[in-house]
Amino acid sequence: MDFFLPLFSKYKCLIHTAFGHEEYICVVNKLSAHGIRFRTRSHSHAVRHLGGDMGLLPQEEDHKQYDIYVAREDEHQAHLAIHSR
Repeated sequence: MDFFLPLFSKYKCLIHTAFGHEEYICVVNKLSAHGIRFRTRSHSHAVRHLGGDMGLLPQEEDHKQYDIYVAREDEHQAHLAIHSR
């Protein structure tokens, strides 16, 4: 099913890959502020390790991957938006 999704979507240009929710929010806020429409595809890569704050419970780190796509005609504007301050 995922193979056919890009074939029928106008959002074909992978503009940015963000790792973690914080980076994702920063990028999509910039795109939204510039009026650029986008679509996101997420991939989860959960990693657990021992030794959380109290050393008792495993703590999950945020390793979620977000691929952000825009339409081809918006690619240049999206790059400008993402790299703006």
